[in-house]
Amino acid sequence: MPATTVTLVDGVRVVVPDSLELITPYVLLEQEDWFEDEVKFLRRLLEPGQAVIDIGANYGLYTLTMARTVGPAGRVWAFEPATETMRLLALGVAANGYSHVTLERCALSAAGGTAVLSLNTDSEKNALLRGTPGSGAAETVAVTTLDECMKRHGWRDVEFIKIDAEGEEANILKGGERFLSESSALVQFEIRAQADVHLELVDAFAALGYRSYRLVPGLDLLAPFDGTAPDGFLLNLFCCKPDRARRLAARGYLLEDDERSRGQARVDATARARNEAYHWRRTIAGRPYGSRLSGLWERTLAGSECAELTGALALYAVSRDASLPPAERFGALEAGLDSLKALCEREASRLRLASLARMARDYGARSLAVGALQHLADAVLAGQYQRVDASEPFLAPGERFDSVAPGDSIGKWVLAAVLEEFERLDHYSSFYRGVSARARLEAIRDLGFGSPEMARRLALVHRRFGPG
Repeated sequence: MPATTVTLVDGVRVVVPDSLELITPYVLLEQEDWFEDEVKFLRRLLEPGQAVIDIGANYGLYTLTMARTVGPAGRVWAFEPATETMRLLALGVAANGYSHVTLERCALSAAGGTAVLSLNTDSEKNALLRGTPGSGAAETVAVTTLDECMKRHGWRDVEFIKIDAEGEEANILKGGERFLSESSALVQFEIRAQADVHLELVDAFAALGYRSYRLVPGLDLLAPFDGTAPDGFLLNLFCCKPDRARRLAARGYLLEDDERSRGQARVDATARARNEAYHWRRTIAGRPYGSRLSGLWERTLAGSECAELTGALALYAVSRDASLPPAERFGALEAGLDSLKALCEREASRLRLASLARMARDYGARSLAVGALQHLADAVLAGQYQRVDASEPFLAPGERFDSVAPGDSIGKWVLAAVLEEFERLDHYSSFYRGVSARARLEAIRDLGFGSPEMARRLALVHRRFGPG
């Protein structure tokens, strides 16, 4: 299949198959990035000169992004077993001129040798076969272990490891017990392999001394994972040992597992939210839509101010204050979300669901955000946007609309903001919605507030299925 090169938002060039019927090229053309929040987090977390490992590199989205971040003084080892996928990964390394990336065409597992790798149309789904090989495409690949690689490469002071091996993660741990016991890297591991959720990996890492965390996307913060059922959109967790956790906490990237401190931080955040600096008059009212609506908000709240709503909005403002300790910001976001969720369950009037969607997305409760946006979109469309009730302060459902002026029609602006964020969140990409994505994307275009990404999405749907 012919290949094409896609340039990402950070300037990295990725070489992928030239086909809109495959997940990776479609997503990269659509979003100019990968859809996982973890990629964006790593761009902030990693530093020049560090050593990192990518197990299950595929076409190199993580490999190449990390190589750019750690720079020529750093080192990247990337493992990818599929022959054709590795060929394109090597082209990507060359396209970026990276001499500090070591490529290994092999799989990792519990023991070295060879194995049969199933070859899926979408290479992200390639997996080592267990038992009798199936009838689909496959190839025999070399297999090694983390412990063998540690001896061969002399790994020391590895900062970060990404493991995405389509269900092979538990075996990779078995083959890397010595390395993981001697290392103190931060590990990102996939917990969803297609329909399966592998929470047993949390226990497997815990047996090696690693505590698991989830990414809080709105804060770029790792919070302790409590072991309960994860959000339906959560694909990856992180884990590390206590010494690495302390170092990450000192840099402001990790919330340590101390319930008493977290509880006090939530109390402190609630008290801080009473400060006038975090009131909606000092935060939301300064945005283009807020300046347009603040007079209406004042008149509405003068009659019957909703303390729960204004308190939740103030807590959200506290969570956005980067000068505050991470624990207090997390406590503010959690408290604000809890309060607004309870309020919406009793009375989801006006645009409270827009605020709920914004907070839920930042917290990592994406399924909750999608549900709120679905309900709100249905309500707005049912009454048509001419009758949108924007008489209370509210958060734009997506951050981009904080700076988009509403023009002459608040109703069109609200509907555009809701539909665009809904388009971003209810699937990882419009690729998964297929031709059904067209109607919503055309509605976003026609409202006149769409982002360049929404225009790219519609263009890709038209290229893939025709203009309709």
